[in-house]
Amino acid sequence: MNAQEILNELYNTPVQDPEVLNLAKQLESITKSFQAGHLSADEYQELLQDFRTESMINAQCRDLASKERLNSIINVVINAGSALASV
Repeated sequence: MNAQEILNELYNTPVQDPEVLNLAKQLESITKSFQAGHLSADEYQELLQDFRTESMINAQCRDLASKERLNSIINVVINAGSALASV
């Protein structure tokens, strides 16, 4: 799948996540710069790889944040269960 196909998919799919919309705009800007001849094929490829890496890092951060929230909830439940068991 090339960058234009990714953009088409993003814009034709209802997305509410501001981060996803921001990434789509960045990808569109990179693609337009390449199409206008402002970037070489190597520069474009490198920027797309950087874009992919950034997306993966953001996804992992969201995953870690979700796991941390889940861990906090589990700890609250365990503490509440311990408190009820000691009554």
